[in-house]
Formats: sequence, C-alpha cells, structure tokens
Amino acid sequence: MDLVEKLANERRARLAAERLLEQKKRELFAANQQLAVHARSLSDQVVAQREGLQRAIGEAETLKGENVRAQGEVVAAQTVAQNAQRRLWQALETVPDGFAVFDSKMRLTVANRAYLQIFEDVDGIKPGVTYDALLKIIAKEGIFDLEGMEAIDWHHEMVARISLANIPAKTVRLYNGQYVKLIDRRGEDGDLVCLVQDITQTIEREAELREARDAAEGANRAKSAFLANMSHEIRTPMNGVVGMAELLCESELTEENRLYAETIKSSGEALLVIINDVLDYSKIEAEKLKLYPE
Repeated sequence: MDLVEKLANERRARLAAERLLEQKKRELFAANQQLAVHARSLSDQVVAQREGLQRAIGEAETLKGENVRAQGEVVAAQTVAQNAQRRLWQALETVPDGFAVFDSKMRLTVANRAYLQIFEDVDGIKPGVTYDALLKIIAKEGIFDLEGMEAIDWHHEMVARISLANIPAKTVRLYNGQYVKLIDRRGEDGDLVCLVQDITQTIEREAELREARDAAEGANRAKSAFLANMSHEIRTPMNGVVGMAELLCESELTEENRLYAETIKSSGEALLVIINDVLDYSKIEAEKLKLYPE
C-alpha cells in the first residue's frame, strides 16, 4: 500500500472518528438535557413533598390540638354527667318514698334506701334480682298483706298487673301496718320504674274522716227522728187547741170574747203550718216524703 492510500485511509478513519465523536456529543447533550429535566422534576417533587410534609405536619398539629380539645370537652362532659347523676341520686336518697328501676329483662338495676328498707333483713334483695323472684320473696316472707289470697294467686295477679300497658296503681298494707301505694311505669326501652309511696297518714286520715262522717250522719238521723217525734207530739195538742177554738167561736160570745177566740184559732192554725213544715223537713231528711203531680 502506497502512502496516498494510507493517508486516505487515515483521513477516512479520522472523519469516521469525528462523526462518531459528534454523535456521542449529541447523545451526551441529549442525555444531559434529559437528566436536567429529570433533576428539575425530582426537585419539584422534593419541593412539593416538602410542602406537603409541612402541611401534613401543620394539619397533624391542628388535629392534635383539636384532639386534645375534644378530649378535654369529653372529660368535662363526663364530669358534668357524673355530677348530675350524683345530684340526682342524692335527691332520690333524700325522698321518703321508695324508688327502683328494673331493666327490660325485669332485673333490679338500682334502688334507693327507702325502697330497700321495705325488705330489711331479707336475703336476696339486691341488684340483679328479678321482679318475679322479688314477688315470691314478698309472698313467702309475709312482707305484704295478701288480703286472704293464696300466695300463688297473689303472685299471678301482680305479674298480670305489670304486664298491662297502663299499669294501675295499687295500695298494699305492709307487715308493720304501714300502707304504701305502688306506682309503676314502663320506660321507652322496656324498663320498669317503680315508686313506693307511703300513704299511711292518708289512710289514717280517711279512716278518721269516715268515722267523723258516720258520727255526723248518726247525729243527723237522731236530730231528724227527734224533730219528727216532737212534731207529732206538738201537733196533736195543737189540733185540740184549734178545734176547741173553733167550737168556742161557734158559741154565743161577746164581740170582744169572739175576737179573742178567733185570734187563738188563727194563731193555732199558723203554728200548725209551721209544725207541718218541720215534719216535712224531717221526712225529706229521712227520704220518706212523697211528691204527687197534683
């Protein structure tokens, strides 16, 4: 190979190397551009993520503050509810009437001292006891006066009573002579609210009033009988006075004496009218007065 050929080959090789270098430069430039774009994208993502992280941290702090505030409000509400419940229970403990609540399954949940004192010294009366078991204990221990009924019949009657939609009030006599009124109401969830009201003084007062009324009615009947008897006793001689005055007026009298006799007769008749009215009043009180359409 001569020198010209070698030079031509070297030139071709150099041109090829230059073209390859130029191509590699273009490829490197394109890669650098892509890298720059990717770097900017990553930078934007980092900035966005950093801003999102800051927002998340801020929101987390806000939520944390709201959570703390909510927890404080819950604690305050619980405190208010507990205080209200305590005051309500203290009020129920101060009332003289018995108060108890049975749940929807008729199990005793709460009861004040006045209610539990009715069953003093009786075992088994505590929260959790069923209403049915309570009735059986009452009948067995003689806590209530069954009014001559058999224990099982009384038990069935009391169970049927609380099964009604509107439970009627019932007055019972305790073993110690005390009278109480049972007032029971159903709650919206099926609970049974029981109130045992002491009405001993009311019963005693009613008995006293009945005795006073009977005594007054007896006195009134005695008065009516007295008026009727006295009217009859007075009317008989007054009829004699009037009759004799009429006979006297029919006899020969001076004008002055006739005036006296007629005065006696008219006065006696007026007195008879009064006596008859008194007799009618006594008949009215004795419900023996008859009225005629005429």
